[in-house]
Amino acid sequence: MNGIIYKIERLAVYDGPGIRTVIFLKGCPLSCIWCASPESQKRTPETGFWQDKCTGCGSCLDVCPAAAVTKDLKSNIIYDHKKCQNCGQCTPCLSGARKTIGKKFSVGDVVRELEKDSVFYHRSTGGITLSGGDPVFQPIFSAGILKKAVEMGFHTAMETCAHAEWNLFKGMLEHLDLIYVDIKHMNRHEHKKLTGKTNGVILENIQQMDTHFPNLEKIVRVPIIPGKNDSKENIDQTAKFARGLKTLKRVELLPYHRYGVATYPVVGKKYQLTQMDSPNRIDVEALMKRMTNQGIRVQIGG
Repeated sequence: MNGIIYKIERLAVYDGPGIRTVIFLKGCPLSCIWCASPESQKRTPETGFWQDKCTGCGSCLDVCPAAAVTKDLKSNIIYDHKKCQNCGQCTPCLSGARKTIGKKFSVGDVVRELEKDSVFYHRSTGGITLSGGDPVFQPIFSAGILKKAVEMGFHTAMETCAHAEWNLFKGMLEHLDLIYVDIKHMNRHEHKKLTGKTNGVILENIQQMDTHFPNLEKIVRVPIIPGKNDSKENIDQTAKFARGLKTLKRVELLPYHRYGVATYPVVGKKYQLTQMDSPNRIDVEALMKRMTNQGIRVQIGG
């Protein structure tokens, strides 16, 4: 059983209790316009090009079979992401300007990585967290990792948008101790504008999870994107939905940030929210208070 992972972060102290290993899987069913990890959206490995690291040596010109690499009149390297076949022939780059983002792993490969950090899990009540991208885009592989982690006695957590077929989603939930699930917007049409998909499947899965997995620790996360989903109406609708969940632990409000903006040109994408700033603390605290007043346990940040 194989899958594609683009990053493994060790000794993490977020997204779950204790010291954790966070495994970032490639591929996501949504395409949020504020996504902080554009390199995670495509499921397959892809070539990243860091223009600022390029020395112009031209070695990539000689090996590219798709003519995706050229030089302009000033001898600057020009890379056409659309022509690239992601064959990886140019990625042994001496300056580090080109790298393959994403690598094939088996469940066994992941287990061997986890074993290296197992002593930290046991001493800190930590474990593993699947992130992405989104683990639901590789459901069989994700479930396989989680199942092995449980067998090894590790705490398991997952971050997800929950946009998946229920039976596949259920296969992952069966091996989880903790889940963080996003609600981007309560209005299905606005949700599609912001993420490319409507939210019906997501909300239904959250309700199914609430009913069928009462012992699973559940945290809803709401990214706060100024002018997009921070209206009083949407916050009230989110609070109403959360209030209807019997086994929800809390809601976390995650203020918009610009950490991933620089990665967009690396994978040939254009960032849409170029003029947007992070919301100020006072505004986010007002949203938290609004939800708290409706009987929801809320915190800012994860």
